[in-house]
Amino acid sequence: MLAVRDLASVFLLLLAIGCGGAQGAREVAPAFPPPTPRLAANARAVHAHFDPERALATVAYVDRFFRVRGNEGYQSSLRHVQTSLAAQGFDLASMRLVQLGEERATWTPRRARLALIGDGGSETELVAFADESERDRAALLVGSDAMAPVELEVVRIEAVRAGTSARGRLVLAEGEPRPLFRELASRGAVGVLVKNLAPYHRGDDAAQFGYLPAHEGQLGIGFSLSEEDWRALRAATERGIARVRVEIAVRSGRSAATALEARIEGTEPDAGAIVFVAHVDEPGANDNASGVGALAELAVALRRAIEEGAVRPPTRTLVFLWGQEIEVAREWLEREVMPVSAGLVLDMVGQDPTVVGAPFLIERMPDPGAVWLRAPDEHSEWGQSEVDPARLRGHFLNDWLRASIASVQGVEGAAFPARAHPFEGGSDHVAFLERGLPAVLAWHFTDDAYHTTRDRLDRVSGAEMRRVAAVLGGAALSMASGERGDREEMIAVVRAAGLERLAWAEHASREEIASGGALTTERLVIGAWGDWYDEALRSIDAWDGEDEALRAAITEAREAIAARTREAEATLR
Repeated sequence: MLAVRDLASVFLLLLAIGCGGAQGAREVAPAFPPPTPRLAANARAVHAHFDPERALATVAYVDRFFRVRGNEGYQSSLRHVQTSLAAQGFDLASMRLVQLGEERATWTPRRARLALIGDGGSETELVAFADESERDRAALLVGSDAMAPVELEVVRIEAVRAGTSARGRLVLAEGEPRPLFRELASRGAVGVLVKNLAPYHRGDDAAQFGYLPAHEGQLGIGFSLSEEDWRALRAATERGIARVRVEIAVRSGRSAATALEARIEGTEPDAGAIVFVAHVDEPGANDNASGVGALAELAVALRRAIEEGAVRPPTRTLVFLWGQEIEVAREWLEREVMPVSAGLVLDMVGQDPTVVGAPFLIERMPDPGAVWLRAPDEHSEWGQSEVDPARLRGHFLNDWLRASIASVQGVEGAAFPARAHPFEGGSDHVAFLERGLPAVLAWHFTDDAYHTTRDRLDRVSGAEMRRVAAVLGGAALSMASGERGDREEMIAVVRAAGLERLAWAEHASREEIASGGALTTERLVIGAWGDWYDEALRSIDAWDGEDEALRAAITEAREAIAARTREAEATLR
């Protein structure tokens, strides 16, 4: 995958080769990003103060636990981060554990075993773990009830749907566990054995974790199956009923969605905080023990860089938040603890590029690319979300993070796989966007071990976590500075990005029209990008208050965007 700065260079080269003459010259955009020495200095400071080994140690601790909302491993992870921050200089006044959301049942797996009984009573283990730190923990469906060792019969779902009784049995099926369990429990089944893997998953021994629906007053269990286990059970049920031995031990309790909040206070607390978020739930090392560990070490790196004078003290407060995905961010924002200006989310940030191969991604806040997909944009395998074009609001944040990636590549002296892509949703940034606040997601995809038993510590890179932390931390320091020089860099970045985007949009619209696309639609797309970048430039003006000198630069940049938009619209035929 090409790095962000390389993508622009390739495009300019293609234009020079394939779009000659005056028309080709009109399309050429300034190289992105323009020089941003202040942003680069901030990114360098975070990079230098971030300890990859300590971040990995946090990931290793958190990865010991099967973490779902409020359970024992979830709570232990939060306490560990709090203790680690205290050991690195955060005082009690700057940290707190808060209870958010309603109290609900919690669930922790202790041990489980699923074995196929063969001829003569021999047993072949399909799933087995003796404590929650072991790999197969993710194969037990969340919400499964405890069960003493017992022999159960297994039938296929197609047989049940054809009339075979499911009562007192386990049913072998393929698909999402919750609706399957509802259907089969209504027929008397004890539970489900499901293969619920996605096309991008790899490894015949990988099983994807999942959930049972609430089933109070009714016994219910379930296991996710790997390809190997699925084949074994399909073969065993080829001629009818198979038998398995099952044992499950779990612990239950009740808890709210506990959150840990830490702060680095800004010199102007009412200016609007920049909030970093990492969710604790979900039982993977990359998803999201890596986010937990990277954010903990980012908080330490920022604090030390500020204390040592390596960076300027922020005017805006920096908040670090750990908890239940989406719910904690949503509930925390609902309480209006303080004014908030932006959200930066760390979710699956540690994928080792030499092992996983997934690039570092910045998921942009909604822009026209989320409505009309055109080159050079492409979605991840997560997939596209519906975005209402009437709700688009331009902001500098998307391209500021792109520029920060280039800064960190400069710090390391080499490009690493990274790109920005249109909005898709599905993580904590959604909670900010719902409230009209700018927010982006830092993540990696496609990870062929995502949500499976294979997502463990051996796939996590401390160096990759440092890259992500430096990108987000450097960007945040410049955003929080309150200084004119940083805003001047923002103006230059957004201006260059807007002209680059309009060149791409003009090129892509010509391709669409040549392929039979409607001229009116393509002019609408170009106009939408022009409007979006006009708003993005105005968001810089609103960020730190009025400044006449900066306003003149913003006005000049807006005029350049408007002129380029008109030119692009006029060239379409």
